Amino acid sequence: MRRLLGLLLMVAASCSHGPVAGPKIDPALALVIPGDTTLLVGTRLEDIEKTDVYKKHLAGRSIPQIDAFAKETLVDPRKELWELLYISNGKHGALLGRGKFADDGEPRLPKGGLGRFAYKGYNFVGDDHTAVLLLSPSSVGYGDTAELRAMIDAKEKSAGLPPALAELLKDIPASSQMWAAYRGGPVELPLNTKGDPTGNLANAARILSLIQTGTFYLDFSMGVRGLATGASNNEQDAGELEGALKALVGFGRLATSPKQPELQRLWDGLTVTRESRVVKLHIEEPTELVDGALDLVLGKK
Repeated sequence: MRRLLGLLLMVAASCSHGPVAGPKIDPALALVIPGDTTLLVGTRLEDIEKTDVYKKHLAGRSIPQIDAFAKETLVDPRKELWELLYISNGKHGALLGRGKFADDGEPRLPKGGLGRFAYKGYNFVGDDHTAVLLLSPSSVGYGDTAELRAMIDAKEKSAGLPPALAELLKDIPASSQMWAAYRGGPVELPLNTKGDPTGNLANAARILSLIQTGTFYLDFSMGVRGLATGASNNEQDAGELEGALKALVGFGRLATSPKQPELQRLWDGLTVTRESRVVKLHIEEPTELVDGALDLVLGKK
């Protein structure tokens, strides 16, 4: 009877510890996320590349962020990485790549005109402002030097993903190929030459100021489907956030020429809803409209 009881307890225990909810983050990257991180943005490149949307609409496109990463790190994300992770504390940020990009066990280093220095046994190429960090033969980082150093500090005493971000990730489907989690705090936005946000940047800054915490994800398995969720401090802010998002969708629709009905349909795939303090932007675009959506975001092919 004791053996049977012990066996039942073991089975119950194994059933109660299921897989962690939310999108998968490579353990090697999760260990270097600093505790003060306020924004995480993840991309599962290997999963995206398997979709028809990628093969038909993304494979031949130039994406500035990916092109810049490849130029600065000598690592081509499209060919050599399976995951990208952007980490920011609102003041500094850096992009990490995980994959197989080493030749004969030695990671490639940018050459010419760049300083080389070490921090706690890790090699940097760059300067005190921006650098490339070689975490391992299969992990490379690029961005603000201060944030890259913070990642090394975090690795020494890491307990894994910061709890506040882990809680937000639970609401994101594990199948998402692109996702983001924001736990509040400052977010750096580019400014004009006078130092004041204007136009779209002003709208974006205002929207972010109304969000206490937020999540976002996209799934390219069948067209482009996703959800952006923002929780405000109170219902008044949530109402203002809802109105701002609806206004942006409306302005986008008005700015699209009637001679481009396929682009007009893009705005039909964006729906804003609100429940108490939580505002959601639902995204559902069919495959045939993907090129038009990418044209708006990245420009013509």
